[in-house]
This record gives sequence, C-alpha cells and structure tokens, in this order.
Amino acid sequence: MIYLRIKTGTKGFDDVINGGLIPNRIYVLSGPPGSGKTTFGVQFLAYGASTGAPGLYVSLTRGAETTFENMSGYHINIPMLTRRNELFFKDVKSMPDYGDSDTSISPSTIYAKITDLVNRYSIKRLVIDSMSTMRFSIKDHTSKDMEIGRFIQNLSLLDCTTILISEMVDPSTYSTEQYACDGLIFLHNFMRGRSMTRAIQIIKMCGTAHDCEMRKLDFTENGLRVSDKIV
Repeated sequence: MIYLRIKTGTKGFDDVINGGLIPNRIYVLSGPPGSGKTTFGVQFLAYGASTGAPGLYVSLTRGAETTFENMSGYHINIPMLTRRNELFFKDVKSMPDYGDSDTSISPSTIYAKITDLVNRYSIKRLVIDSMSTMRFSIKDHTSKDMEIGRFIQNLSLLDCTTILISEMVDPSTYSTEQYACDGLIFLHNFMRGRSMTRAIQIIKMCGTAHDCEMRKLDFTENGLRVSDKIV
C-alpha cells in the first residue's frame, strides 16, 4: 500500500523512512536528557506550520515558554510562526501545585484540555512533552499502563499527527506507549572514544520499510541533521 507522507523537517531523516511520516498516526520519541527530543519535536511542528499545517507543542511541566525561548535561537522561524498563529506553545497542567484544591488531574482531564486546544486552533501536528510526566498524574499505580493505553487510544481519534516524547532510562525495557504507538524512534548519547556521540535509531515504523541502524545526529543552526550510519 502506498501512503501519503509528511516531512519531519529534520534534514536526512525523511530519506530513511520513505519520504516522511504517515499522517494522523502516533509516534513515540524516546531518549536520555540532552539527546535532542524537544528539538526534533519542535522542528517537526515548525516545518508543518511553515507549509500550512498548524502545530501545537504541549508541555506537561509548565515549560512551554522556556521551550519557545530555547528553540527561537534556531533558524526555523519560530517567532514568526507563533506571531502568525500557525505554531502554538502551551502548558497543560499535569499535577496539582502545593496547596491546590483541584486534585482531579488525570490523563482524561489532560486529554480533554489537549482536545480543546487541537480543535480551537485546527491543529494538524501535535507534540506532547512528556509521557514520563504524564505518569505522575496517575494516582493508582496499578492502573498506569491501562490509563496510558487509553490516553493513546483517544489521541488516535484526533485528526493530527502526534509525537509523544518520553525519557529513556533503560533501552532494553519498553513502556506502554512504546508498544502502543505506530512508530518508535530512539535518540542516543554515548561516548565513542573520547568524544560524545549523538545518534538516532528507528525501532518501529508501521507501514514503512526501515532498518534499525544508528545514524549520526548533529545539532546545527537550522536544528537537527541526520547523516551516515555509525559503524
């Protein structure tokens, strides 16, 4: 079956996934701190916004303004796109503050807030940062997997392409969202000789022929860039 593809905006990445992501699916981007997860996600949104697909970055840690400021340093037109109401950075409360009387925060209430934003701004590309924070909103530890699974199932009802960001502590242990998603991308930081190397790896990409090789990932003034396989 031939699928319509949408480009991610990360140079070199679309070439290894047959031209881009399949739209209206859910993808998980996992990696350790500093590996480029947020940059990849915002690049994805900015590229879409520049081609007529409004994008929404949702922070569950009340850090949307900081992300906007950090990403504005790249040459991908973040301030202009936000001024034009084509790209949005929003905080969605994921846990109560100290002394907060509203303790009804849960994946379902977070989903309702995200749905409202998606509908209000006609969003076509969505990034949620992060699923690790989402877990803190679930009071019953025995139901965490079920709640996360239901949240992802409901996200699939939205008419947009979604990237879920999650922290990766142990690459050999998979989380609920990693099993439930349509595509899984790992970002890596590791020592190679005496220098730190960043890499990107496609673990799963439904409907797309791909390998699982690590490829070099670099930060540039235009954001992330994917290059050759690491051998």
